[in-house]
Amino acid sequence: MTVLELSELARSNGEWLRGTGPEADIVISSRIRLARNLADFPFISRATPADRTELDRCLRDKLLKLADHIQLNYVEVSKLPAVDRQFLVERQLISRELADAQGARGVAIDAREQVSVMVNEEDHLRIQVIHCGLDLEPAWEQINHLDDLIESQVTYAYHPRLGYLTACP
Repeated sequence: MTVLELSELARSNGEWLRGTGPEADIVISSRIRLARNLADFPFISRATPADRTELDRCLRDKLLKLADHIQLNYVEVSKLPAVDRQFLVERQLISRELADAQGARGVAIDAREQVSVMVNEEDHLRIQVIHCGLDLEPAWEQINHLDDLIESQVTYAYHPRLGYLTACP
């Protein structure tokens, strides 16, 4: 994982914008998102600035350990000017909520802009995969694998009856 220069992203369109996927004449893109929280930290709505900073550091380090499986670049969203945050929103790599939030926060992005993992949005992690056209099954397989990889590095907040615990249903 390296620090990403946004100028590199601006030179080309993300994979999902190419218009080459299945049914691309009708469906622009297929996106799947998963929300996850870590068991050992308070949810974002209850987290202190120190908690958010520690979460950002912890998750950035854990995402780095995935380099054998997926190459991600980390962007410290909290240090970006507004125009760069807007660029990431327009590319569907971060949410408006993450762009406008305060405190430590970031996003890990793959080179093709198919994968982004937002840190310290409404939940500790918002894992997103976006494919061109109507491509839900491969998108699900990709995000499910990534979720498993991340879960091998951290302990998610999980309840046997309720499932993964998130800030919103």
